[in-house]
Amino acid sequence: MNPLTAGSSNASAGILSSLNSNQNLTNDIQTQLSTNKKILDPAQQGVVTRLSSQVTSYSAAHNNIAKAQNVLNVATTGLKSIASLLTQMQDLANKASDATMTTTDSAKLSQTFNSLLKQLDSAAKNSMIDGTGLIASSTSTALTIQTGLTTSDTTDISVVSSDSTSLSINAATIATATDAQAAIASLQTALDQVSTNQSTVASDQTALDTQDGLISSISSNLQNTIDTIQKPDAAALQMQLQNTNNQQSMNYYLINQMNQEAQSVLTIFR
Repeated sequence: MNPLTAGSSNASAGILSSLNSNQNLTNDIQTQLSTNKKILDPAQQGVVTRLSSQVTSYSAAHNNIAKAQNVLNVATTGLKSIASLLTQMQDLANKASDATMTTTDSAKLSQTFNSLLKQLDSAAKNSMIDGTGLIASSTSTALTIQTGLTTSDTTDISVVSSDSTSLSINAATIATATDAQAAIASLQTALDQVSTNQSTVASDQTALDTQDGLISSISSNLQNTIDTIQKPDAAALQMQLQNTNNQQSMNYYLINQMNQEAQSVLTIFR
């Protein structure tokens, strides 16, 4: 092979390789600029994958807390209704404890009392979401929800049974003045228990709010870290792109020069 020809061939191959390399680099830079995400090395990608998994887990924990808060909110509403019903029943019991009340009036009070007692149990039973409730003894179970990264990171939600059986007023009656006097005492005890239950629910809500705030803060910091790792240096990339474009222009110029030289050689041998 002619040394001149061999040298030209090698130079041409080198320039073409440079062209391809620069074009790939240009594509990478433009992709990073358009997506605002830099191309990560394996170590960086490993960190992003791990942190992203944690963000996903914290998002699931947030959803768990939101669902539990809904159950607690329903329980709060139910307990408020039960407390109101108990107050009305207590008022009826106070009226029925009057020994001078006529039989007719006493019967009306008793009928209303029994109706309120049924409403109380209905309120307890219906205070649930998707079959999950906290204040009906027959259908309620304690809840343990995952509020962190692992299955061991949990928060317990208390059962606060407040139906007539749990409050020990299922047999209460005001049919007679004596019964009414006994009902007054049991109704007060029931009201005290409902008040305690309301405090328990409020405490669980506060605990969940605190935990939700904590995981939201951690999740936000993790996402910020991910964004920082993935965010490219736009100014540096623009400068690199300019240098790459300059190199490409030089490569094209050299190829053009080589083509002109090749044409000149061909002309000589014609």
